[in-house]
Amino acid sequence: MADGSEYVVHMVTDNAANYVAAGRLLEREFQTLFWSPCAAHCINLMFHDIGKLDEVSNVVSQASKITKYIYNHCYPLHLMRKFTGRREIHRLAPTRFATNFIALQSILAQKDPLRAMCFGKSVLLLCNLLSTIVQLTEPLVRVLRIVDSDEKPSMGYLYEAIHVAKSEMERRFQRMKNRVAPYLQIIQNRWDSQLRKNLHATRQAHGDFGRLSAVADRHRMAPDEWWTCYGCSAPNVQTLAIRVLSQTCSSSSCKRN
Repeated sequence: MADGSEYVVHMVTDNAANYVAAGRLLEREFQTLFWSPCAAHCINLMFHDIGKLDEVSNVVSQASKITKYIYNHCYPLHLMRKFTGRREIHRLAPTRFATNFIALQSILAQKDPLRAMCFGKSVLLLCNLLSTIVQLTEPLVRVLRIVDSDEKPSMGYLYEAIHVAKSEMERRFQRMKNRVAPYLQIIQNRWDSQLRKNLHATRQAHGDFGRLSAVADRHRMAPDEWWTCYGCSAPNVQTLAIRVLSQTCSSSSCKRN
């Protein structure tokens, strides 16, 4: 990096302790370099912490027993595919934390076929519990899909996505604040300790940035495109913003490649 460090804007690594230590050393050595941990992994760890809550771990355990029973026996599997129109339900995986919550969504989506199969009241009771947990975690699943996507650079969307997810969870349980509080605290703890970076700061509406068209386009344009159009009054900041906001915030896409 000594022969071109000025061309390196941002580095994303896994969250293992050795990668974190290396990233922080590089940030101290090269003042123009930003390092951040993999956002997808951080959010996955939020799901891991949520999965430790008693109400969640009990539901995950029950749902896992149902899916194992179905997929380990030919006739129940045949029945399920018959009643669901050959739609599958995701199987829970003990080491893939976010996958478990996506699996809970798929089970909830097939609650009527599962009841018709003969699970009856046991599935109905489980689905009532599932419904609450899915409502609580579905906004965070949406954030994971954003940061884990290969379709567009996600750096400019992470801060707002987390804020929107927390606001949506609060809105859904505005009359049951005690129910949502542990989930929000888990998200905040992980955000503060791992994900909060200056790179995720929102754009301030001062000067030309506060023009009506600039404010309106913040929600219609990709962040780097917005800076290209409206950042001319601050050319140095514009250049840096475009470079930074064109980055990914997860290393998972590199692993897939």
